[in-house]
Amino acid sequence: MSRSTARIWSTARTLSDLGDLTAQWLEGDLATLAGGAYRGGPDEETGPLVPVLAAMNRAGHVTFQSQPGCDGPAFDGRRWRQRAAVMCLTDAEGLQRLTRTARDAGLLLAVHRTCSRGPVRDILATTWGGHEHTSFGGRVPKGYIRLEYRGCHREAVRAAVDAHQVTLVDPVWGRDTVLWPALTEALAPAP
Repeated sequence: MSRSTARIWSTARTLSDLGDLTAQWLEGDLATLAGGAYRGGPDEETGPLVPVLAAMNRAGHVTFQSQPGCDGPAFDGRRWRQRAAVMCLTDAEGLQRLTRTARDAGLLLAVHRTCSRGPVRDILATTWGGHEHTSFGGRVPKGYIRLEYRGCHREAVRAAVDAHQVTLVDPVWGRDTVLWPALTEALAPAP
């Protein structure tokens, strides 16, 4: 990570600061995420999701992991299926908003804190050739969050460690038309 980018990340003091910087990375204005991870921007499949993910981050939910829904052949010809999914760190108000969004849209929900697991452990989100490949919604340990945000101010790291870990997953394989519009609507300013 360049010194200038490291300096920018070191200025973050709050979850909102981390979200704003993550949005800048998603949009190509920062070269790396905190700690030097993910140089060069998000994966190609994330491109169409950047507007909603950036909006989530600017609304105080720090996105940690996401994927679009899809169903088709993988590079090796086997069937690749994904459920649309997003995992973020958020505060108590954000937790309430995302819980309402999940309930209203019929989405699967997992919530944890670094100090305690919620009732939902993992949600299968990707299969490859009919075999389980990726899950979302597992509790992220304190040490991993500290590693992800190394180089950030200790107040920002503490905010990330203390945040609610919220995961929303579309229950329908391959569908990419429910989760993202539901989040966009939930993030829209009240009239």
